[in-house]
Amino acid sequence: MDNQPASKPTLYDLFEATSLQNCQRLLDAGEIPTSGQLADILEANADQQLPAWFIDLVTKNLRGELKRKAGRRKEPALFFYRLAAAAEDYQSLLRELQEQELTSQSKSLSRIGGKNGSSEPPHERAANITIQRWRLAMSWRAFLNRIAQNRPPSARRRSG
Repeated sequence: MDNQPASKPTLYDLFEATSLQNCQRLLDAGEIPTSGQLADILEANADQQLPAWFIDLVTKNLRGELKRKAGRRKEPALFFYRLAAAAEDYQSLLRELQEQELTSQSKSLSRIGGKNGSSEPPHERAANITIQRWRLAMSWRAFLNRIAQNRPPSARRRSG
């Protein structure tokens, strides 16, 4: 009789939000569950005997002794991939808008009439268009700050 398959955790055990093993794995990784997550786990596992570590965790949560790290949560890797792709899209769009502005400025004899139909500078327009295309939940300024932060140091310096 082989007992190994029974002791091996399933994918459900490891990654289901209401799994005790998933909760233990997250705790080991330094993530403290919210009150709602603890309630869901407790509700889903009410028919079985709960381990002592989980009862201690729920008790500490009820007493307000669980402290989470302050600040923003870590963003998933997919966000960084989208941001990198959006940054490339922004750079090509910015070049295109700057070329359009240069050709339209050379054709106009007077600058009194405004900036050829648009009050936004090309970098702002390119950022707004990119944010809409990639459905990023941030302002154009935040987008430009983020892509400036993510560039390698050699690309940040401009030799003029």
